[in-house]
This record gives sequence, C-alpha cells and structure tokens, in this order.
Amino acid sequence: MRIILGLILLAVIAIAIPVIYYGETDPCRMLAVDMAHDAYGPLAELVGNDPDEVPPAMVSSMRLVTSQMTARECVDKLWENWTDDQE
Repeated sequence: MRIILGLILLAVIAIAIPVIYYGETDPCRMLAVDMAHDAYGPLAELVGNDPDEVPPAMVSSMRLVTSQMTARECVDKLWENWTDDQE
C-alpha cells in the first residue's frame, strides 16, 4: 500500500513541477516558452536587459512554430531540451 501511495505521490510531483514552472499543461506551449527563452535570452543580455523576462509577443511567435507539431514531437523536443542542455 505504501508503495502505491509513494508512486502516486511521485507522479503528482512529476506533473506538478513543469506545470508550476511553465503555468501550462500543454507540452507544445511549454516548448514555445522554452524556445522563446532560448531565442530572446542571448539578445537581451547583449543589450543589457534581463534574459528571463521574455516578452509575450515572443512566446506567441514561438507558439506559431509549435502549433505545427504533434504533441509527441513537442514532448520529445522538451525532453531533449531538459536532458541535453549541458553546455
């Protein structure tokens, strides 16, 4: 019984962390936020702005890109961003 409750708690935590970070449950919208941050962050640093404050217009433009993807493609790209970001 404890194992089942532990697994349920682990699943809830695994789902809650990305939802809290991105404020979304849709993987394509989460990917759009990541893509906007990756595109805007370096440019913002060059001109002295905060790279973490991505304008909503930038996220909207990235949503146009992710709207052409399937949910599986978005999940794969998110996983790739989360695991291969060791530069």
